[in-house]
Amino acid sequence: MRRLAIACLLAVVVAGPAAAAPFQVQFDVQYLGSFTVELHDDTPLHRDNFLQYVTDGAFADSIIHRSDRSVDIIQGGGFYFVGTTIMDIPIPYDPVPHEADLGWSNLLGTLSAARTGDPDSATSGWFLNMADNSDIYDPVTEPPGEERDGYTVFGHVVDGWDVAEAIYALTVWDATTLLGGAFGDLPLHDTFDNTGPLYADDFVIITWAEVVPEPATLALLAAGALALLRRRRK
Repeated sequence: MRRLAIACLLAVVVAGPAAAAPFQVQFDVQYLGSFTVELHDDTPLHRDNFLQYVTDGAFADSIIHRSDRSVDIIQGGGFYFVGTTIMDIPIPYDPVPHEADLGWSNLLGTLSAARTGDPDSATSGWFLNMADNSDIYDPVTEPPGEERDGYTVFGHVVDGWDVAEAIYALTVWDATTLLGGAFGDLPLHDTFDNTGPLYADDFVIITWAEVVPEPATLALLAAGALALLRRRRK
């Protein structure tokens, strides 16, 4: 009973003042460490969509399937490698409408939504800008005839940038023959030598992704739990 009461109090605390703090999500990367992104409140549709996939556990055991030096990005959120087979991340939610005109520019270290040629088609896919990509990924409204929808920026890296750089530094392979057209810029660990089949350990794997409480949130949680325990002891 006491545990249930504490859980209820924590839920109230989280829903209160701490909810005003931007959400942060930590990605744990097998063999390399972790990096943390902070989500932007000014692109709420993309923020909330991303959080749905995170809380569903959709990114657990997913792979970084693209490291493209021609446009300076690393990309994930689209695929798993299970056994010897590539599998798509399930898409249970509707695509997200375009918000590129509301968010930040596609600068170094920002998190953007991957999509098809349809600007309103973003789902689970995401990419990190490994350079200033504002000149190729930001929306353009003029001159007439040269408009560009751009790609929605909905977060930025706040910790673990060295892990993103370590991913970007890995050898990139053209694996289209083995895996299909989405894998022409596939980053792999040095365990792969191009002489045999691909194994799970060859891939850059996101082992887990989760929402990380802000330090202020943690302090509120601790204070609330302690206050409840003290009241119950009286």
